Amino acid sequence: MLQVEIQSPDLEKEVDALIGVGLYPDSHTLIVDAVEKLVRNKQKSRLDASVQLYQAGEVTLGRASELAGMHRFEFESVLKAKGTLKVVEVESVEELKEGVSLIKSFHRENEKTEE
Repeated sequence: MLQVEIQSPDLEKEVDALIGVGLYPDSHTLIVDAVEKLVRNKQKSRLDASVQLYQAGEVTLGRASELAGMHRFEFESVLKAKGTLKVVEVESVEELKEGVSLIKSFHRENEKTEE
C-alpha cells in the first residue's frame, strides 16, 4: 500500500479540504489519482519533447521514439497525426533516385502478385 507523509501544512490542508468536500473518499484515493495524472502528464510531456527534438533535427526518428517510450511505427503515426513529415537522409540525388526506383519496382511486383 502506498503511504505518503505530507510535510507541508498548507498542502495537508488542501488535501483535507478536497476530502472534506467529498471530491475524494480518502487520502489514498486522492494520492492514487494524483500519481496517475502525474504519470500521464509526464508521458505526454515526453512525447511532446520527442516530437519537438525530432522536428528540430536534434535527434533521429529512432532516438525520438525511444525518448517518447514508443515503438518507431507508433511514433511515426504520432508524427503523421501532427502533420510532421518524416525526414529521410540520402547522400546524393542519385541515391535518392535509386531508392525511389526500388520502391516503385517493389510496388509493381506486389500489384502483380495480388492480381
